[in-house]
Amino acid sequence: MSESLPTAAAPIRTAPDRWWRAPSISTALTLALLPPAVMLRGLGEMATDPCTSTGPCPAVPHLAVASAAVVAAVIAVVLQWPAARLFRPARVAVSLVPPAALAVEFFAILSIGPGA
Repeated sequence: MSESLPTAAAPIRTAPDRWWRAPSISTALTLALLPPAVMLRGLGEMATDPCTSTGPCPAVPHLAVASAAVVAAVIAVVLQWPAARLFRPARVAVSLVPPAALAVEFFAILSIGPGA
C-alpha cells in the first residue's frame, strides 16, 4: 500500500478553499475606483448647475444612470461575498458586477459632453 491517508498535519486542499479570490480582487478594485467615481458624480452635478433653462436638462438621464450605478456597485460589493461562496459556477461573473457598475458610471458621466 503506497497510498497514505491524510492526517491532521497534512489536510487535503480542495478548490472550494479558494472561493474568496475573485470577490477579494473585485472588492479591492471596486474600493479603489469608488472615490473617483463619487468625485466624478459630484463634478457632473456641478457641471450642470447652469442648466436651469425652461426645458429639461439633457444631462439628467446621464446623472441618474451614474447615481444608480454607484449605488448598484456598493450593493453588489456586499452581496458578491455570499453569492461567490454559494454559487460556484457563477463566481467570476458575480465578482465582475461591481467593477462593471463603476465602469457604467464613468461612461455615463463622460458621455454628458459639452452640449449639456
